[in-house]
Amino acid sequence: MTSLVSLLPNNAHALIVGGTAGIGAAIAHKLALALPPTSQITIAGRNATAAQRIIDGIRNDISTQGDTIASAGATMNFAAVDCGKMSDVKRFCKDYRRNVLQEPTHKLDLLVLSPGILAMDGRQPASPGSTLDLKMSLHYYARMLIIRELLPCLAENATVLSVLDGKRSDARAPGIKWDDMDLSHPGNYGVSKAAEHCLTFTDIQLQDFAEQSNKDTTSHGAPHRTFIHAYPGIVATELFNTPRLPWYVRLGAKGFAAVLAVSPETCAERLLHGVAECKEKDLAGGEASTVAASPKGLWNIDDKGKILTNKNRADRETVEKVREHTWHAVDSQPADA
Repeated sequence: MTSLVSLLPNNAHALIVGGTAGIGAAIAHKLALALPPTSQITIAGRNATAAQRIIDGIRNDISTQGDTIASAGATMNFAAVDCGKMSDVKRFCKDYRRNVLQEPTHKLDLLVLSPGILAMDGRQPASPGSTLDLKMSLHYYARMLIIRELLPCLAENATVLSVLDGKRSDARAPGIKWDDMDLSHPGNYGVSKAAEHCLTFTDIQLQDFAEQSNKDTTSHGAPHRTFIHAYPGIVATELFNTPRLPWYVRLGAKGFAAVLAVSPETCAERLLHGVAECKEKDLAGGEASTVAASPKGLWNIDDKGKILTNKNRADRETVEKVREHTWHAVDSQPADA
């Protein structure tokens, strides 16, 4: 099967948000070793020290493998962003477009979104003064805001990957609280309910992006932008050791992960294979998805990188409702939140 790297230009620009640990870091590592020095990968997150360790590790791997990857080794850099603060997400996107892409010099070819948190506590502000929940901000609102802000600078054949749970997501999930979409009303919030909202809205909002971006893929030079919601499976990342979980939950989770989890490297390899298959199908110009009523450029893949064909898609009224809620939610946050 074609590799994703072969589908990217030699001067590709890739942005990995949430790339300072876990799956995002593993994806950055694999891409950096395979892409040529003329390409550039930006790792974005809050932890500059962790990002530097990743970048140093990649450079060390390049130097120690010698001629086997003599033509590889993407240029690496770090950019700070706090995905709990919508104002900082907007600042980050503006800076990235100006300083890294140097608009209009470069376009963004690959955007990977994997910021997240594993916690069992109740609804808590994403940042001081915010009306949004932290988990929902990291898993949904910040990710969609990043796509919106960077949409004008996406390459015509760009790929966007959101790693959350494209397997269990359902655009027609019956349990969505449509009168309280951010789950701010008393008694509505719960960890499973927040997850259901984020998964459902991710499918729907990516559908909206795909429809906007690929309005006419029949004409010569038309865009073939690809939007993918991926399920990573059970992955042995630092999240299982987070202090946000009670000690007994951490102990059980680590034992569970030791038996069933795959490494971040294995997960990254599988997801990148799946992304390449989706991208290849889009570029072929045929049916972009085997899912009924699915717009061109919209995909869901599982933890093996397999394309999922049993997904529901939203009707126009639902798409518009999610879009209106999402942009109102992120744009109504205080200037410092």
